[in-house]
Amino acid sequence: MAYIVEAARPATKRLSPGLGRFLLSGQPMREPRLKPACIALFVATILLMLARVVPLPGWMPMVGPEVLGLPVRVLARIILYTAALLLLFASYVYALHCVRHNDHARLSRIVLLFTALLTVPAILNPDLYSNDVYGYIFYGRMVEVHGLNPYVTLPSKSPSDPFLGRVDWRNLLSPYGPLWTTWSALINKLVPGGVYAHVIAFKVAAALTHLLNAVLIGAIVHKASPQHSALAMAVYGWNPLPLTEFAGNAHNDSLMLLGVLGALYAYFHRRAVVGALLLGLAISIKFTAALFVPLYVFALVQGTGTVREKARRLVVLGVAILSVWFVSWIPYMTDGGWRRMYTLPPQSAWYLNSLPAVAYNGLRDLMVWVANAGQWNLAPIRAGDLADALIRVLSVLLILAVGLRLARRIKERSDLVEVWFWFLFAYIFFIGPYFWPWYATTLVSLAAISRRRYVWLVTTVLSLTAMAVYSCSNCRSYFRFADSAMTGLFIFLLPLLALAVLILIDTMEAAPPAEGIERLVEVG
Repeated sequence: MAYIVEAARPATKRLSPGLGRFLLSGQPMREPRLKPACIALFVATILLMLARVVPLPGWMPMVGPEVLGLPVRVLARIILYTAALLLLFASYVYALHCVRHNDHARLSRIVLLFTALLTVPAILNPDLYSNDVYGYIFYGRMVEVHGLNPYVTLPSKSPSDPFLGRVDWRNLLSPYGPLWTTWSALINKLVPGGVYAHVIAFKVAAALTHLLNAVLIGAIVHKASPQHSALAMAVYGWNPLPLTEFAGNAHNDSLMLLGVLGALYAYFHRRAVVGALLLGLAISIKFTAALFVPLYVFALVQGTGTVREKARRLVVLGVAILSVWFVSWIPYMTDGGWRRMYTLPPQSAWYLNSLPAVAYNGLRDLMVWVANAGQWNLAPIRAGDLADALIRVLSVLLILAVGLRLARRIKERSDLVEVWFWFLFAYIFFIGPYFWPWYATTLVSLAAISRRRYVWLVTTVLSLTAMAVYSCSNCRSYFRFADSAMTGLFIFLLPLLALAVLILIDTMEAAPPAEGIERLVEVG
């Protein structure tokens, strides 16, 4: 924690000029465009919130005449949200352009304060894009209120709890790490009142960790390039995707990301064991953070001298990570809960909203077609099992190949950010069997630190397409946004096309930190 506090000092010291004074006063600035850009971004954030909740005219019926297979009222909601989303991302890009050209003496503090202001509409927004927060609340209530172990007891075993009606996963054991369950139980203990008070509490906690993440990003970039730290903070802090998923939907990825970025900060300050402990904390919140461990350990071990020294460092780092993992499980080892320490968390869905889902559907249908053509008896369920087994084998081989390839690119400390980004990029795009928009928030944070000129643009396009799936998530009876094939292609095809074009025109040479962001924003 001391390292996080130390990282926070450069961005939070002497926050004397208030944000209201900056936005509303006539104080002259060297770059006046930043003020209207911030106002435009804030207004666009409000408009996106209203696009999903504002009442539509009564003459638009939910049933009746259809356009493109959708009722007029549903289509109007989609168009309204999409237009507001495009306006929001355009405002975001322009605001970054203004930050890049601004040399205000307290720019980092202004960026941080405006990030805090942007979280307010999301916190107060009554429209949740995801119901995960109700699961967070209830798993915490199982521990704090009912004295149950959510790793061995289903939520449905507490039918009298008034919060149960809002939980989607009533027959799913907690898929989250033990540290997150403890955190959820603590919030339940501290917050009185009904479900809305608990939702606000989880939103506020996620918004605070979002601000800490922005501070850590600024501190990491400040070490190598002080003049770019404010821009890096804005790239992450003002991105609509993390703002929506953290302050708006209270996803636990914000707390997991705090541990990951803290480990990265410790890594750049040559505190390897502290970084390993923070990674252990991140894994204890959400198991996804384990993806960063192999390359982190490799980056620290490869530069060591003798084989004995390498082995010693490997053992020390491994013990540091596993000790945190083990200690966090101690409260939940009763009633057989210890078995969950070495098993993958349960999932409510598989092959969803991803390119592997597209491959799974296509491969399963191909197997059934070939079997029918050859007059073989192959049921669709059996074909699905075969397709699943084949895709899993290919995924393991691909993740190993990508990891080994990227490990060879670690030549100096600054390379770890790039390697982490591309490893997570490969997993999300080509390996992960399911995808939800908040999974891309970690990519956004790494893109803010990245040295590659095209990383920021690709991540911004991914943020846009990921948020676009919410355009009609409240109209699922008409538009099945969870259709694995169509949604996976919709989310990932445009970012991949953008990446392909940028790779063709890019020399692939390393640039100073944040130069890629600057050049892309300057073009924007």
